[in-house]
Amino acid sequence: MPNINIDSNKLNSIINKAFDVSVDALADSFQNAIASDIWEWPRETLRQNKDLVSSPRDIYDTGELYDSLVISRTANAAEYTWEADYAAIVHDGATTKNGTELPPRPWTKVGLQECDAAGIMQQQLNKLL
Repeated sequence: MPNINIDSNKLNSIINKAFDVSVDALADSFQNAIASDIWEWPRETLRQNKDLVSSPRDIYDTGELYDSLVISRTANAAEYTWEADYAAIVHDGATTKNGTELPPRPWTKVGLQECDAAGIMQQQLNKLL
């Protein structure tokens, strides 16, 4: 019977590379959802960049939300956080003090629906192994 040696460092490196690719693909999917004209909005808005937008629209606006993405990665997990002060309001919606409804725009839900991160990781593993 032949002796089989497994280089665990090489195997871990391959797994990490595949995981990195899937983490990046999911981040791109989230960011694409922010930049896509798919979000319903009940009224016209004059944005800071002077664009008058109606519905459907993107939620990119000034780019602050988009640019605030921080990815924290551990050996087997990744956490995506948008650090713009208003990120939760955009994502989850809110009601202002005067009663104006701000509808939710859950870009993470859309991003998850549009990206098969597990499938991407599997493809990467198949390619690298």
